[in-house]
Amino acid sequence: MGTLRLTFWGVRGSIPVPGQATAKYGGNTSCLELRSDRGDWIIFDAGTGLRTLGDSLDLSKKYSFHIMISHPHWDHIDGFPFFTPVYIPGNSATIYGPATHEFTIADIFGKQMRFTFFPVRTEELVAAIDYRDLSEERLVLGNFTVETIKLNHPVDCLGYKVRYEDKVFVYLGDNEPYYNVYDDGDPEVDATAEAMNRRLADFVAGADALVTDCQYLPAEYEKKRGWGHSTVHHALNMAAGGGVKRVFMFHHDPLRTDAELDYIVEHYRAKIAEKGINLHLFAAAERQSYEF
Repeated sequence: MGTLRLTFWGVRGSIPVPGQATAKYGGNTSCLELRSDRGDWIIFDAGTGLRTLGDSLDLSKKYSFHIMISHPHWDHIDGFPFFTPVYIPGNSATIYGPATHEFTIADIFGKQMRFTFFPVRTEELVAAIDYRDLSEERLVLGNFTVETIKLNHPVDCLGYKVRYEDKVFVYLGDNEPYYNVYDDGDPEVDATAEAMNRRLADFVAGADALVTDCQYLPAEYEKKRGWGHSTVHHALNMAAGGGVKRVFMFHHDPLRTDAELDYIVEHYRAKIAEKGINLHLFAAAERQSYEF
């Protein structure tokens, strides 16, 4: 039986929010890493937490990184220019992610580091950088098998599932439940939305750990419909229905304080216990690691 180690480096959505009210869970944007007990290693998303991850490494050593991007919104890529290992000769990185109708994944990172916006261009990085556009597909990286699925977000966005021996890990960075945008009760459109939601539920079913967008509470969602994010309620129903063992609430709203996150976790843990569901719930916190 293999062991996976999950570590969070950035857990916020939209924009970094440093300060006293966010010190417990952290204010950096999306970045996490998954390592196996056999040395396999994937970094998911490159928000500002990626800088902290890079600074935690022994930079006298050489590294080869696999960085998988959920989508190219700023809060998922803006840590890359500050990722120290890409400025060190002998290191290498492959960046995977969805191309959009406008740009390839290489274009996205290159344009972010145009001289107008940043003093170093990607062409000037001394580490060896490769880019790979992804759609829905399956790839093998060492002892990891990675599957992707398209998510509902205002730009092309992918969820990732990693299989390692008897373990399954799923990451859904930004995701909104599918719904009938016309709100007209058309049974065919409603059925299509239901089928798409079922497809994602099947994708996460049986996961040992699910890191998922839980940006909103149900009472907040209607004013944010169409913004591309889930509610805690929806994510937990999906996880419980699929027998997921652990859920990590992720992509915390930038306005959400530590105290509010504490309350949400306590509230939903009580509901899970009340219903007798075998599910462990956590709010993702920077620098916290979990083995499973």
